[in-house]
Amino acid sequence: MIKDLEQVFIKSQKKVIENFTNIESSKNANITFDKWKRPEGGGGQTFVIESGSFFDNCAVNFSSIEGKKLPKAALGNSLIKSSKSGYKAMGLSVITHPKNPFIPTSHLNIRLFCILDKNKNIKEWWAGGGYDLTPYFSFKADNVKWHDDAKSVLDRYNKNFYKSFSKNCNEYFYIPHRNERRGVGGIFFDNFTKMNINKTTDMLSDIADQYLCSYLDIANTRKKTKFTKEHKEFQLLRRGRYAEFNLVNDRGTAFGLQSNGRIQSILASLPKDVKWSYKKDSAYLKMERQLLKHINRDWNV
Repeated sequence: MIKDLEQVFIKSQKKVIENFTNIESSKNANITFDKWKRPEGGGGQTFVIESGSFFDNCAVNFSSIEGKKLPKAALGNSLIKSSKSGYKAMGLSVITHPKNPFIPTSHLNIRLFCILDKNKNIKEWWAGGGYDLTPYFSFKADNVKWHDDAKSVLDRYNKNFYKSFSKNCNEYFYIPHRNERRGVGGIFFDNFTKMNINKTTDMLSDIADQYLCSYLDIANTRKKTKFTKEHKEFQLLRRGRYAEFNLVNDRGTAFGLQSNGRIQSILASLPKDVKWSYKKDSAYLKMERQLLKHINRDWNV
């Protein structure tokens, strides 16, 4: 059964890779696809595009790892008490950092945690995931459609999911030391067991499909927008917020590090080019004020 569950994530990864390869037109982009194993058990495959014409960098990472002791970052579920025979954790993580500042950064994660019995069969399980959008120059139409699409896919399973998941997303992707959200939200859920495992993985697969469709719609709408050096500088400075959240607050990053994960794959979510500056000029401050009007508000439909 575990092999069948892994295929759900592998198929989603393949679909994302095919579409991202198509949108990256540069023949000079650095494209890497690694299959890897970890000494503690399990492994995965990581796809990365760097220095392209569309992507500064992006990463599409599948992993299926196993171990005896579940890392503290996954302790949000009471099922941890029954993990004496080990665990299996599988998931797909996608992060995009486009070159054009008018195309947002995006993030998708779908995951499944399994507690195993002494025969290495699944004893108990829970799922999590979601996706969110981090624009640098925010457009109302993009934000509304992003949320409309998320509601549409979740409504197929339960009319109440979107309201709960979008609220979770706003609360989770918050940078306390900056007193601001990371982006305009989306959906996020964890410790999910409300449906059987097959229906749950169907939902995870549909969420990945909808993320891809919604993001490509926005990317294709904005990819021909002209930008200046000032726009690019603003993007690079604002990417600092993204890096701060991933390294300081993100449970997924913490889980990877605590489980002795593959560092290259874990940190592939960080932007290739990013800046911090002590003093911001007036052009930056003006663009930031406009952005924060969109980031620090609810787009929930």
